Amino acid sequence: MTDPALSVVVPVYNDPQGLQETLRSLTEQQCSTARYEVLVVDNDSTDSTADVIAAFKERYPEIVVGLSETAVQSSYAARNTGIEHARADIIAFVDADMTVEPTWVTDVRDTFEQSAVDYLGYEVELYLPDGERTIWGRYDLATGLPVEHYLRTKRFAPTCALAVQATVFDDVGRFDESLVSGGDKEFGRRVHDAGFEMRFEAGITVRHPARTTFEEHLQKARRIGRGQVQLWDRHGLAPHPLSPTRWLPPSPRRIESRHRDGEVTLVILYPVMYLLKLVQTGSSVRAWLASLNGTGPEL
Repeated sequence: MTDPALSVVVPVYNDPQGLQETLRSLTEQQCSTARYEVLVVDNDSTDSTADVIAAFKERYPEIVVGLSETAVQSSYAARNTGIEHARADIIAFVDADMTVEPTWVTDVRDTFEQSAVDYLGYEVELYLPDGERTIWGRYDLATGLPVEHYLRTKRFAPTCALAVQATVFDDVGRFDESLVSGGDKEFGRRVHDAGFEMRFEAGITVRHPARTTFEEHLQKARRIGRGQVQLWDRHGLAPHPLSPTRWLPPSPRRIESRHRDGEVTLVILYPVMYLLKLVQTGSSVRAWLASLNGTGPEL
């Protein structure tokens, strides 16, 4: 059997509805099914996620491969399991609540074949799910996910918009699966330091639903805060938890550069972004103090 040209890794945990939409878009590509494979890695789900995977495996046995990662509860561990089983020389990552265009597989593969790129980031289009046009959803649209900015200034692309030559993993290793957040940044820095060619491609887009509730934004901010402590402690990629820079308001220029939705004014955007930054900082400090007292997980 000929190896596929692209392996797509989809980590998932307790998201049957989102996964169904993702797999629908990935199995409706306008290219030969022999050109790609979709590796769905169930990170020990406790709901009907496994049923969705089984249904797509049965319907698309030539495309969908079901895998599991139960030893470590981490999206990075799930992605590493997918990397381990990938057969193609290009590996792309898609989150389990995202959708792609019908030409996405061809577009990603052609970009690698027509250039010397090793590490590719591309556009993320956020959208509001039907009936969820909340202020928090509009806030997410207004700030967006600036992949090109991340690649240019911080040398990484989010894993939801990333494709990598398989040989890169052979050289620099896989994701740090012990991190709760920031594993994409840490991996990207290793790739950059190793001298691989990194590129942003505006012509490739993936779609991601916006976070439409305060609870979702709060959960994300807390997770990022915990991940920031780990990045500082293990990799030196974040300020100390008590650094004054963690408490300073965001740069107005930076916020203005990310502002993408005229319905949410900068007057609203600025305090909300600062609030979430303070939540991140508080989460970092609590995680750091807990580690010092021996009451939290080891950093």
